[in-house]
Parts: sequence; C-alpha cells; structure tokens
Amino acid sequence: MSLKLLLEYGCFNLRQPFFFLLVLSFFIIQSCTDKKNTDELSQTLFEVNGIEMSVNDFQSKYVRRLIQTGQNDTKAGRYRYLNELIDNLVLADKSDEKGLLDDPIYLKALEYQERKSMMDYYFIDRMEERIEPPTDEEVRLAFAKKQRKVYVRQLFSLKESDLEEPYQRLESGENFVDVANDYFETSEYDSLAGYLGPISYFGVDDAFAEAAFSTNQGEYSKPVRSLFGYHIVYVEFIEFPAMITEDEYQYRKPGITSQVRLRKQKLVSNSYVRDLMSTLLVEVDAENLASLRVSIGNMSEDQILDTTQEPEQEQESNFWDDERIGSLSQSLDQSTVLATYLLKGERVEFTFGNYLSWLPYLPFNESKNRTGASLGRALRNEVFYQLAEDEDYSGDERVENEVRKRGYDVLSDLYQTELAIEAVSDSTSIEVPASFRERLIRNRQVQIRASYWKIPVSTVKEAEEVKEDINAGGLPISYDSFNKVDYKIIDPTNEDYSLVRKGIVGMPVIGNSVSEGWMVFQLNERDIEEINSQTIVDNLETRYKVFNRISSEVERLRAQAIIKVDTLLFDEIYELKKEKESE
Repeated sequence: MSLKLLLEYGCFNLRQPFFFLLVLSFFIIQSCTDKKNTDELSQTLFEVNGIEMSVNDFQSKYVRRLIQTGQNDTKAGRYRYLNELIDNLVLADKSDEKGLLDDPIYLKALEYQERKSMMDYYFIDRMEERIEPPTDEEVRLAFAKKQRKVYVRQLFSLKESDLEEPYQRLESGENFVDVANDYFETSEYDSLAGYLGPISYFGVDDAFAEAAFSTNQGEYSKPVRSLFGYHIVYVEFIEFPAMITEDEYQYRKPGITSQVRLRKQKLVSNSYVRDLMSTLLVEVDAENLASLRVSIGNMSEDQILDTTQEPEQEQESNFWDDERIGSLSQSLDQSTVLATYLLKGERVEFTFGNYLSWLPYLPFNESKNRTGASLGRALRNEVFYQLAEDEDYSGDERVENEVRKRGYDVLSDLYQTELAIEAVSDSTSIEVPASFRERLIRNRQVQIRASYWKIPVSTVKEAEEVKEDINAGGLPISYDSFNKVDYKIIDPTNEDYSLVRKGIVGMPVIGNSVSEGWMVFQLNERDIEEINSQTIVDNLETRYKVFNRISSEVERLRAQAIIKVDTLLFDEIYELKKEKESE
C-alpha cells in the first residue's frame, strides 16, 4: 500500500496510467537468460491466501520503485516494500466483497494488459527462433574489432534509390572522393568530402559498424540501411592495436559476449520488423492523419507533458495517460480510417479507435511532434497483436500471469479508492496524532553528501556500450575519461545534482549533463540530511481519515489472511546482490 497515495489523497488519479513503452531489447534479453537463472527467478518468494509471487515478480517491481523514488537499496527498504506488496494482495484478494471484479476500470485494464502481453511474447518467441547465442569465434572477432580504429567516409541518403547512381560509378572504378564531391554538390573540390573520421566497433549504429568493420582498407560497402537511413561506407584507414593477448581476451570476454549478443538482438529485431512492415503495403489516409495531427496539436496546455526527462529512463509523465486519451478520443470518430494494410492476403483498416487502444504504450511527445511515426508504431503493435491472436496467445501461461498480476494491482487501487471515499464521506470529527502530522512535510530543504564516479562519452550509443561492459565485469577506471568524486556535499547547482539525488547506489546508469553531455554514472554512497522543513496542515483531518480507514482495513484483512514469506530466500537475494557489488 503506497504511503504517498494515502498521504496525498485528493491529488492522486483514480485511474493511474496502466502501461509503459515496450522496450523490445529488454524482453529479448530476458528470453535469452540461462535456464538455471530462470529457475532461480521463478522460485516463490511469498504468498497471500494462495496467491504466489516469485523472486522475479518482486525484483522487477522493486527496481522500478527504486528508479521512481531515487531511494537506496537496503534490506530494510526491501522489507518495507515487501509489506506494501502483501498489503496490496490482501486488498486485491478481498476486492470481490465490494463488487470490484465487475468494475469497468478493472475489466478494461485486464483487456489492455492481455493485448500488450500477447504482443510482447509473440515478438519474444519470434526472436528466440532467429537468434543463436554468440559463438566463441564471433566473440573473438568482435574483441579484435573493438581494438581497432577505423577511419571512414560515407555517402548518405534517406532514400536507397539516391545511392544507386554513385554506387554504379564506384563499381566502374571512379575515385570515392571524386564521387563524394559530385554527390554532395560541393562548391569547390573538397578533399574531406564525406569524411567522418575514426569510429569504434561498438560506438556507432550497429548496421553501420558491421559494414565498416567488414570492409577492407581502401574499399567501400554496398548500400547499407541503418536506423538513420542508407549509407555507402568507405574505409580510408584501419588502425590496428600493437598486440592482443589471450589474457586480455579472457578478462574481457564476458563483457564482449554481452555486447555481441545485444548487437545480434538489435540487428535481427530491426530486420524482422522492417521485413514484416514492408510486406503490409501500408497506405496512409493523409487527410485523416492531418486531422489527427491537428487534434493532438490543439490539446490544451495542461494536457501537454513536460519534455524534460531523466536521461537513463523515460518518465511516466512522457506517456499518454487515461485523461489525455479520453480528451483525444472526443476529437474524431472511432471508425475514422487512418491507414490500411495487407495482412494474410486481406486489406485491413487501422482506425482511430485502434490508434487510441495503443496510445498508453506511446510517448506523448512523439504523437505530438511526429504523428506519422507514432501512427506507424501503433500500427506495428496492432499487427503483432493480430498475429498473436491468430496463434491463440491469449491462452499462453506467460500472458495469463502478466494479466493476473496487473489485475491484482488495479483491484488494490480500486479497493483503496472505495475506502478513501468512505472516509471522506464520514463527517465525524477525529483527533489527528502528532506522529501523522509530522509525516506531512512540504518544502523540505536537504543537504546531500555523496561519492560517485562518471565516465563522460560522446554519444548515448557509446554510453550504452560502456555500461554494458561495466555490468559484465569491466573496470570503470580503465576508461580514459573516468572521473571519481570523493564523498562531499553536492550543491543543487552542481551539474550532477539530479543524478546524485535520483541515482541508485551501486547501479551504473546512463546520464546527461548540460556541460558534459552523455556519461555513465554510478553513485557509490549518499547521505541526505534534512536541514529545514515546513509542516502542512490543510485538509489534515481528511487525510488522516483516509489513512486510518485504509490502514485499519489492511490490518483487519491481514489478520484473517494466510501469509507465507520465504525469509531465507529473501535475505539470500539481498546478500547475493551485495556480494556481486563487492566483486
């Protein structure tokens, strides 16, 4: 049960956002986890009235909580959150007593979660069919390529057809620089036409890197498609390392293996999605798309989300929520056709209603600023869902489990809402304990002391590779840009203040600062001391009534419930985590 929700009654949404962006690589990585680790994660950690929750269920929820709150990971914090989850299940299990199983919010949440999970697991299974674990030969080759520095030029276009003529000229033997000058229409001959400089194997787009590092010095690639467009890559010079040792390879092997696996996943998944979409022969209704763009653009200012976000994650506020979706739904007829596509030999309509059903997955800013791209993303999700439905993924055990877990969360929220309404309706005067009053603190001023390290890099792609390497056992200090900050006061004006305030101790994250740009950042130690605060008193009695009503009901239901917690396993998870951090 969320203390924040109880203390801030009157401010929380009765229908909190149910969904978040589908991060395909996360699901792929999860699906490739070794069987031993999967078995450990599936162990039952606790149960309430026969409702079981696994290690993985707890870990995924708890990590999300840490990211949202910026709290440190402590054993006491884990036990507090464990009790919150138990409270939620106690409420959810008895929600039928208030008739909540027929609540339209609950039923809609189950429907949406089923669609999402069917799409997720259909995609995961298709990737498992296509992705083989990296071989030692592949990892050794990637290790060797990572030691090199390749100096490249390129011809680039958003359309593949633009590269046909220059490619034929290169095939006929013309000089690359001459062709590049003509292609880029330089005002005078430029010896640096198309020059990009040195690139690293894991520091650029995956497809671009594979083309560059598979091309000999003085040669060029065939047109290759990246996430940005189409390229002809010319390798001007390759700088090889002085020496590669077996000891260094063995030391770096875990990290390189992870990087190779991730690259294969990205290349295969991108290719799979592109190939699938190309077979759909999508036809967009330009007029209706324009109307949709205007409708989103005309949403009132209080419905437009803040574009600022933490660099290591997308904040929930950057996604569509129920209120915004409800507002947009009034702008067009649900049956308005935005596009049509060909699926299994039949022309299918993608309507405004279909688009609305996928909005909870989509970034609001993309919908507003790149409506066509947002439409394409929603249409892709719909296609995956249709394919999953054809193969009866609604009956998949994994899907049913995700739907069941989502249902518990929604029922608990609805139960608490019912209790809150009952408490607010009670006109009886009640004395508010001083201990509760002290919890309601606003305008806190705090002093933060922390120690941390950071590794500034050039691009977010490079940051992802550095983080992957460190997670796999690489040493942060081995990077030239490594910078360690000893334990000291971190002032709000400090460029790293936000990362320090919200970081999770012991977990490397990708961050960004105005002065340094992208970086990999890890908080090692943090202490927060309150130096000034002001107690709020408005609606204090009402707030306490809500808190007391929900707390009393949870206490009553817990006394009747059969609750089992594997405390040995719970403590073991934490100790294993601490051991890993100290290695």
